[in-house]
Amino acid sequence: PSSRPQCPFHTLGPAASLKRRISEREPLQVARLVIDTGSGDTVVFGEVHCDNRDNEFFNHELAGRECFVYQNSSSFKFNVQGLGRRVNSACTIEAEGHPGAYCREALLIDGYKAEVGCELAWEDAQFADLDGMPDQEMIRTDICVVNDTTSEGFKMRYWNNTQGTLGMFYHICAPGQGEAKCETPYPALLSTLPRSVGHTFTFDFNPPGIPSYMHFGVPEEGWKGMQWSETQPIPLVGRTTAYSAPYAFHSFEIYDMSLCGANLLSNYSSHWTAMVDTGASCLSLPEEFFQMVTAWVPALECVSERVQGYDNTECKDSLCSEFNNLTICYLAEGASADDLPVLSFRLSEKGSELHLPLSGLIVNDRPSGRPRVCVNPADSIAMFRREEIKSFLFFPKISFGTLALRNLHITFDMEATTVGLRNKVTYDVSTNAGLCAEPVSCIGAQSPYPAKNLCIDPPCEQVYFHVLDESRKTCRISNGFLVSVIITLVAFALAEIALSEIYDKLAHKLTSNYTATG
Repeated sequence: PSSRPQCPFHTLGPAASLKRRISEREPLQVARLVIDTGSGDTVVFGEVHCDNRDNEFFNHELAGRECFVYQNSSSFKFNVQGLGRRVNSACTIEAEGHPGAYCREALLIDGYKAEVGCELAWEDAQFADLDGMPDQEMIRTDICVVNDTTSEGFKMRYWNNTQGTLGMFYHICAPGQGEAKCETPYPALLSTLPRSVGHTFTFDFNPPGIPSYMHFGVPEEGWKGMQWSETQPIPLVGRTTAYSAPYAFHSFEIYDMSLCGANLLSNYSSHWTAMVDTGASCLSLPEEFFQMVTAWVPALECVSERVQGYDNTECKDSLCSEFNNLTICYLAEGASADDLPVLSFRLSEKGSELHLPLSGLIVNDRPSGRPRVCVNPADSIAMFRREEIKSFLFFPKISFGTLALRNLHITFDMEATTVGLRNKVTYDVSTNAGLCAEPVSCIGAQSPYPAKNLCIDPPCEQVYFHVLDESRKTCRISNGFLVSVIITLVAFALAEIALSEIYDKLAHKLTSNYTATG
């Protein structure tokens, strides 16, 4: 509890969840939604997905509370034309068997693609359990109701113990023509917050057993020690006229991302774009950075696997006869959380260090029951160097999920479009040495590459007629070149001998002819 406006929530399954009231009719229906800074739509599960459907991997019925039943709401209205400024535009109008515009909602959660089908609608709603704040008035907002059986049960496990998603992108919300509108960076459901709290909110994520909070306005501890990111050039609708967009990620630049004394960014850039995705739980890294982490942490054992009926991955072929595997990093045999080092980074070149202990990423969510470290590989940087896709919006970012934020207070300033981070515990990263892999020793002409803890062989192929000596790791003249040189020299020698013989014979013949004529 706090004198400042805040909202208690729980870290359940892959995300943070929050209570929300739906419908103006008594008794009020209440749904607990994932607060997702990595998406922008409000998705609510209907009664079809209310029970556990004999599936051990998910459960949307919370403490006996039923899921949202739109038939019991007098304020509910299907959005037949698909009106409104929504993040997802993949909707079919007048789809057979669907009274509302039918949309596919696809979220990328910790490397898993979770996709559901839902119908657009309008509803009167409000937040519940906002401490330190008067009851909020009902507001007209757009929602997408998941109420059919096309969304297989195993895909729904990503929302385990929750009943939907509340997207928290930066965006100017306009629920639709003829409906209520709002002109704040918040989604419509938060547009009735008092002006005194501004457009700033803070997350305080904690391990199970310790309450987690979402604070509105100034956080409980104030701003002391908060490190702020650079302002992001986000062209939101209503602020600019050219190149404006209805939403944007909560992104920021990070510097000097280091692990075990090695700067993971050194071979690519002085800084890298990161984002906060509270709809996920893991730390997701571009594939190249992920490989650097695994190279330095011997306590990680990363394998490629896919559990049928549990993992939802993309197809390898057009017929979906095979599916891609996932990369899962388990704790190595005999290793524990104490064997994992601390990752550090900064929000500016000279900013204070921020710390992410990898021990805070341990979860036990695999069917095998074996603990894993929640760090995932994302897209490779190399694939975005191709001319045809290098301008895509979704350039591979570093993504911080809820587990990756447990040692950090994180604040979102929706007006200034900046993100603030502050350590809860400051670590001495120099003590990581005993938890890291032994630095490799280079020989010969090899060059050390600290980021991946490996030695790079000299580029002998760039020197004419040279190859790498594997045993000494130096460049030497190739055997083929030596053989060709010897053959060439022998050929020249034989040619010299042959020419000498010819010269002697000609000289002898000329001498004989001269004597005969004399």
